[in-house]
Amino acid sequence: MKPMEFYRLAVALAQRATSEQWQRTVVGRLYYGLHHEACCRYYRANPSAAPLGRGSRHASLQTRFNQPRDAKSTKVANLLRQLRHFRTQADYELGQMYDLGRKPVTPAQALSSATFVAELLLQALESYSPGEAPDGCVCRVR
Repeated sequence: MKPMEFYRLAVALAQRATSEQWQRTVVGRLYYGLHHEACCRYYRANPSAAPLGRGSRHASLQTRFNQPRDAKSTKVANLLRQLRHFRTQADYELGQMYDLGRKPVTPAQALSSATFVAELLLQALESYSPGEAPDGCVCRVR
């Protein structure tokens, strides 16, 4: 399966997500689709890179994009961090969601912001390593 299929599903669902549970779920699909896509593109650009630790793959991938510090990879790292924050809030902060500035927002507003960040992340990934990841690409973990 292509990682972008998760992302495209999330984009389609975002247009119809009227309930809080669907809005929160879509944020997760946005994140996971682009997390896997970012991982595949990272290893495409760095084929000899060591695998990510299984228990820390999300933070580790973000760290990998921060090394070396070039504009393209740093942008990917920052946007991954932002989208991961939205996913964490959607999954764990069931009483209230917050945007990146810690201002209270509704799940619908969080979904809108997460969708915007996801679009920016996809553009940054395309700049970092052009071309969608293929079926069966693997995010290397140990």
